[in-house]
Amino acid sequence: MTNYEYWSIQRVITSGKYSLTMGQIRHLLLNRHRNGLKDAVRKIGKRLLLRVDLLDQWIETQKENKNG
Repeated sequence: MTNYEYWSIQRVITSGKYSLTMGQIRHLLLNRHRNGLKDAVRKIGKRLLLRVDLLDQWIETQKENKNG
């Protein structure tokens, strides 16, 4: 069995590994079914946890648009 590392939203913000604000993460999570982030999110009760390896992979696959 593989052990995956899950982080809370607060840990993602305070870790310094990701330069995301609470508002940015909230937007990404609210739209996770449209932006492809749904595979990295686990919902346990009301709590959302992010699987770190899939979050890193998702970030690497994002590209800037032509105007960005």
